[in-house]
Amino acid sequence: MAAPVRALVLHSGPSRDRYSGTHAGWWAWLLQRLTGVALVGYLFLHIAVISTGQAGANTFDDVLKVLQTPVFVALDLLLLAAVLYHGLNGLRVVLLDLGIGVRRQAALFWACLALTLLTTGAAAYFSFPLIF
Repeated sequence: MAAPVRALVLHSGPSRDRYSGTHAGWWAWLLQRLTGVALVGYLFLHIAVISTGQAGANTFDDVLKVLQTPVFVALDLLLLAAVLYHGLNGLRVVLLDLGIGVRRQAALFWACLALTLLTTGAAAYFSFPLIF
């Protein structure tokens, strides 16, 4: 194997010391991809629900009754968490691309995660009457 190719193969993965042993960058990357896929899936479901309005007002009302059940209210909390994390981590990535906070990228990831959990927890607290 040629030297440049061997160097590329040997150094193609993220180094452990790059994220101070916390693997925060890997988790940030993975959660960003997972929430992105989940949000695209939600978008298609949302379009499907809205398009039931074409079948008539009664059909649309029936679908909305199902979506107001406790299970779907709880799923809305997961949607909120996905939107919050995806947006906050997206801002973190923009800051890193601009060279801001590069040395503190792990702390920024944990801050995004903490804000997501705190906000989702507060929303869950206020949503409990709707769920139970």
